[in-house]
Amino acid sequence: MAKISLVRIDSRLIHGQVITKWRKIHKVTKIIIVDNELAKDDFMIHIYEASAPKDVKVKIYDIPKAVRLWEKNQYKDGEVMLLFKDIKTCLELYKQGVPMEYVQLGGLPKASDKKVILRAVSLGEEDISLLREFDQSGVEVAVHIVPEEVKMPFAEIEKKYRES
Repeated sequence: MAKISLVRIDSRLIHGQVITKWRKIHKVTKIIIVDNELAKDDFMIHIYEASAPKDVKVKIYDIPKAVRLWEKNQYKDGEVMLLFKDIKTCLELYKQGVPMEYVQLGGLPKASDKKVILRAVSLGEEDISLLREFDQSGVEVAVHIVPEEVKMPFAEIEKKYRES
């Protein structure tokens, strides 16, 4: 059985901070990206697989496959980082039975309907609502862009959103 070491929502998916910092802290041996569209794109799958160090496996699944493989063998073995482009996909996987104790928010881009919470993290009303579902079900939610910085817990995220 694999151990889910980190659940991160970051629109950039695999990039420098994920590979050089978070992977090392959590001793990640496998990155599982869950994204329904990306799972259909063989070219991009190859790009993401090639972007990780040789000692880290990269798998890309749609939600049904990610749930099925969790139920079948709990992603086999290793230290797993679950990566998502968006909050909605992460919450859907959680609701379908993949356990999560902590959800980390990394880079989420600006948009006209979103407010900047902290540098690279922008959230809209729907995002806050989805994160509240996590929070109310006992899952810790925090913005934590890089390990050297203090993480911002959900209560502070919501407060900052309301004040913006």
